[in-house]
Amino acid sequence: MDETGKKKTRVILFTGKGGVGKTTISAATAAHCAELGYRTLSLSTDAAHSLQDSFDASIGFEPTKIMENLYGQEIDVTQQIVKNWGPIHQFFQKFLQNRGFGNVVAEELAIFPGMEEIFNLLEVLNHYESGLYDVIVIDCAPTSDTARLLTIPDIFKWYMEKFFNIERQVMKAVRPVAKRLMEIPLPEDEVFQNIEMLYGKVIGMKELLLNGDVTSMRVVFNLEKMVIKETQRTYAFLNLFNFPIDAVIANRVLPHEIRDPYYGKWKEIQCENMGLAEESFSPLPIMSCKLWDREVVGIPMLARVGREIYGAEDPTRIFYQGKVVEISENQGEYELLFHLPTARKEDMELFIHGDELVVKFRNFRRNLVLPRKLVSAKLLEATFKEQTLSIRFGRQKDEPRPKRSNLPDMSPEDPHGI
Repeated sequence: MDETGKKKTRVILFTGKGGVGKTTISAATAAHCAELGYRTLSLSTDAAHSLQDSFDASIGFEPTKIMENLYGQEIDVTQQIVKNWGPIHQFFQKFLQNRGFGNVVAEELAIFPGMEEIFNLLEVLNHYESGLYDVIVIDCAPTSDTARLLTIPDIFKWYMEKFFNIERQVMKAVRPVAKRLMEIPLPEDEVFQNIEMLYGKVIGMKELLLNGDVTSMRVVFNLEKMVIKETQRTYAFLNLFNFPIDAVIANRVLPHEIRDPYYGKWKEIQCENMGLAEESFSPLPIMSCKLWDREVVGIPMLARVGREIYGAEDPTRIFYQGKVVEISENQGEYELLFHLPTARKEDMELFIHGDELVVKFRNFRRNLVLPRKLVSAKLLEATFKEQTLSIRFGRQKDEPRPKRSNLPDMSPEDPHGI
């Protein structure tokens, strides 16, 4: 509930490695939410929209009714550019044309990389603030594109805080003289005002995405080792930027009723990899969707898949809150906090292999793929205190990292480095 007592709109984002079936899972979730009576918007921020194909229904650039309680939208990037980037785009286009670029090239270059995706997410913010929907289900781009997308608000914020006011003040001072001496077009106040307005929207969007009481991210994966490793990196990345993740979903799991020996080895591999997934993502709930004997297309089939994934659970509920892994930065050093509420230091072992941190205690094993920033950093020390494992990393490593350490050698009161 918000301050007025009105129920908050739920926002659920789905991402995953390309080809794992995230569009199907997000569409199935939306169909099931609508079936349960929630006024639902299914929205795609992926540049390669495929929601229309998944629902087997016509979906427009604005919310389009698909069935009772269910609306779909495949956002028109051109429309969003005009809406959010208009005067800024016109200025950069004129500037580039002045520097010798043709009209078509200048128009394309005046859209910075990642801006289309940002405008798509701004549409999510608009729908959230409208209060027209109980739940907004978002089909995001594959993980690599989503990772870049989610960092843009921080880059924007850094630019605005460090340079924007200085640029605006300098421009006010030099514009009258520069216009007489230079042929290059200079930004008018309207451009700066639009940048400020866009900045406010981007910060509002970031706050919405970080609000764990409203927003959840769910990562879809297949039971293949390479895909699980990619999902681990996504999980580490989302933790690094404090995005709330409440579940991971294994898709195309071979069901028990398949007895054909041709699939025997695949079933063994999937069983083994499910164990790896549990080690990697616990205590996040792992849901699963079986490999169906037909194409998952159309409302009836999607709703059926949604019922299988969530069972008796409400798909709009928050399945997990809190962070098992937290990463913070302080003056060039990083601290990774790993919360282990049932562990004892005497039973624990820690080692790093390549880009993976492996924590073992008793029969529990947890694999965490480190963000690239930490992989390239020097390992300083590890301590275990108040049921939390703390690992500190320094600047770029200048000597080989120790590969293995037993935590019993570390004292919580007088910690030793690894």
